[in-house]
This record gives sequence, structure tokens and C-alpha cells, in this order.
Amino acid sequence: MNAAARLVHQHALPRHLLLTHLLSRRQVTALTLILTVLLSALSIVYVTHATRLMYANYQRNLVEQSRLHVEHSQLLLEQSTWTTQARIQQIATSKLQMVTPNHDSIVVVRE
Repeated sequence: MNAAARLVHQHALPRHLLLTHLLSRRQVTALTLILTVLLSALSIVYVTHATRLMYANYQRNLVEQSRLHVEHSQLLLEQSTWTTQARIQQIATSKLQMVTPNHDSIVVVRE
């Protein structure tokens, strides 16, 4: 058994010192850089995927907004059609048998 292994078994050498005895400073630096690059690459993949999902959702929302705008315009047109004075007059005379009073029937009430 080598000396470093004996020290670890005896708990005389902390684990972080074990790494420095087993790996050189260059190897630790290279390992750290490799892990950093891998983590960065995975982060880029995740962010790219999330961005694509958000953009697709944005496009769906734009289509829905356009559809709702068209529907709102149609409803406004329908509302203006149903509330025209001629239509109200026609319904009042045909369904409710209302008539426009003549001048003799009109009484003005004053306070």
C-alpha cells in the first residue's frame, strides 16, 4: 500500500489534499476547465431549447390575438347592425305594435 492510501485510511490526510497529491496542479486545472466547458455547453443547449419553446408559444399567441381581433371586429359590426335606428323602429312597429304619436297626442309636462 502506498503512503497516500495509508494516510487516507488513517484519516490523517483530508480529502482535498488527497486530490492535490494524486493529481498535479495542471491536471486539476484541466479537469476544472473541461467540467466548465461541459456545463457551459449543456447550459447553451437548455437555453436554446427554452427559447424555441417560448418563441413557439409567442407565435401561437400572435395567431390567437389575430383571431380574437377579427372576431371582435365582426361582433362590433353585428352590434352596430342590431342597434340601428331603422331596425329598432321596424321591430317596435311589427312585434310590439307601437306607433309614432301624432302632434295632438303629445303632452309636454313642465315643472
